Amino acid sequence: MSPIAFNSLLVPVDFSNASIEAIQQAVLLTSRSNADGPGVIALHVIDEGLIELMTENGLEERESLVARLRERAGERLESLTSTLKAEVQLDCVVSVGKPFLEIIQKSEDFDVDAIVMGKVAASDSFEKLLFGSTAERVLRGSKRPVIVLPKSEA
Repeated sequence: MSPIAFNSLLVPVDFSNASIEAIQQAVLLTSRSNADGPGVIALHVIDEGLIELMTENGLEERESLVARLRERAGERLESLTSTLKAEVQLDCVVSVGKPFLEIIQKSEDFDVDAIVMGKVAASDSFEKLLFGSTAERVLRGSKRPVIVLPKSEA
């Protein structure tokens, strides 16, 4: 049996330790298989619910809030990806919407081989662990393979 080769991987990044570990692993998975492929796409999704909450409470106008959040997320993604020693192309994408839907949609839009996600720490309840997380929703809804990395024991 030959190893699975990945030319392109989508990695949702929320800047948690789990998502940073996921992008590091995705770079390793992609660079081992094809350094000339499309590479790794780091995706940050600005949660539409957060934007609605902030605008409904009069904290800021929607357009300026979205622009500010996009700029900040873009800068953080660029900073993160610049620290990775990658032999593959790394692209940064910022979008707005429901995170799990955006992850699924972008995986189709970019025609990636798989989605690589980090799992946050286990919760107190087994039911909470399995149901309701973004990773679980992506697993259920994606037509693409989804690799969910466990939280490291650091």
